[in-house]
Amino acid sequence: MPNPTIYDVARAAGVGVGTVSRVLNNSTRVSPETQEKVLTAIRELGFRRSKAARQLSTGTQHRNIGAIMPYITPPSFVERLRGMQTALSHQANDFNLILYTVSEPKRQHDQLLALIDQSNLDGLLITTLNVTDEERELLTQAGIPFVLLSDVCAGEPNCISPDNIHGGYMATQHLLELGHRRVAYVGDEFPNDYGVPTGELRYQGYVSALEAYGVPFHAEYAALGVHGEEAAYKLTQGLLSLREPPTAIFAMSDIQAVGCMLAIRAAGLRVPEDISVIGFDDVQLSRYVGLTTVRQHLEQSGYLGMQTLLDLLSTPENVKPRHLPPLELVVRQTTQRLNAT
Repeated sequence: MPNPTIYDVARAAGVGVGTVSRVLNNSTRVSPETQEKVLTAIRELGFRRSKAARQLSTGTQHRNIGAIMPYITPPSFVERLRGMQTALSHQANDFNLILYTVSEPKRQHDQLLALIDQSNLDGLLITTLNVTDEERELLTQAGIPFVLLSDVCAGEPNCISPDNIHGGYMATQHLLELGHRRVAYVGDEFPNDYGVPTGELRYQGYVSALEAYGVPFHAEYAALGVHGEEAAYKLTQGLLSLREPPTAIFAMSDIQAVGCMLAIRAAGLRVPEDISVIGFDDVQLSRYVGLTTVRQHLEQSGYLGMQTLLDLLSTPENVKPRHLPPLELVVRQTTQRLNAT
């Protein structure tokens, strides 16, 4: 016979899953009568509490926080993770940070359900995933506080999000202010498999800047493909083969900007003397290669997200929204004025 789940306990006690979770976590927000109902159901069903719940009930302060994201190796995700870990290191309690990846977009829902059913997470940070209303409700019912590091939750109190449209505008504006008029965009195709609009939002900023400066939009200068350095390299080769190739490129991420630079140099051209390149993110790599970019404070994003989650765990009734610092234009060595000598 399978082990009873938290859902079985909730059904037997006639309460919600969130109430069961609060009892397991020794919350004071449950009446004595309801608590007794839940504890009775636990005893009768032989429910075995999760590792996290057992630790809390014995007075130890060892808790599990999950971080789920599409990938863990790209620099932007690594920097967010660094910020999460820094925030945890400032806590007196002992926390485990458990990493999960969504191996395939179509499995996201099933993987979230599996996390909820395990019932061993005290909280969850969700990075760059489009979480549906149904999935949010399931997390809430299970009593798992969550924070979104995402582009599809701006304005929500448990959301940390940069202004990608403004960032795309800033990057393009920088090139236009330098006198460039043949400005290309290299970015992710959209909509993407994960339903996250980052590339589309930065593209909107690019188009808006062209319009604001009275520069005609040319579809052949918008090169879209899968995310990554290699794809950006090939997309840039296509741009360089145009009858009138661009004099400047805005790449939607620093990693893609590196692919653009490699393709430009492989064609015997120079950055920035022949073609200027600007990226987006300001990952550590961009400082080493002297890349002009838009800084979106990735490490701070992870730090603020974790702080917000810790507030949800300790004082859920008094959580204040946190906001990233404004985006910054960081000018280095890969952009220069058109025809500068």
